[in-house]
Amino acid sequence: MRASDVVRIVVHTPEAAVHPLIHSKPRTGLQGKFSLEYALTSALLDDHPGFVSYTDGYVERPPAQRLIGPVEAVRTSKGPGLLTGDTSVQITIGHGTVPRTTLAPPPGSPQLAASKKEFAAKVADCGADAPGLHLGLDRKGAAQLMRDTFPVHHPEDYA
Repeated sequence: MRASDVVRIVVHTPEAAVHPLIHSKPRTGLQGKFSLEYALTSALLDDHPGFVSYTDGYVERPPAQRLIGPVEAVRTSKGPGLLTGDTSVQITIGHGTVPRTTLAPPPGSPQLAASKKEFAAKVADCGADAPGLHLGLDRKGAAQLMRDTFPVHHPEDYA
């Protein structure tokens, strides 16, 4: 499948998983880092979506901007955590639909602990200044950092 053939992407994902993803139509690299739509787009366009994929130039590329538009995020369960629940993706291409697929939990998720090598690679993908940030941070500390940084809340609970 070529990215140029994609006419629609529908992702079903737990609400908590998209809580920090606040930019549905990103125009800058920083906004792209907080965009479900751009994450899906870069996964289609780039061999390995890493640091360079989240620069202004990459987010602004015409093929990326075209693909961001037809992404529809369907929020499913509320779930208790950022990576709780299943995420599935269905891609419609010009001559038909690719069946829905459920994504495997990524290394570092609660269901699949990352090895030291996988964790180091994930941090390195964040940019040249990031690799030292994980020194001394264990799984429990990383989980607490995520909870503190991206608390999941539901505004309707306070109405």
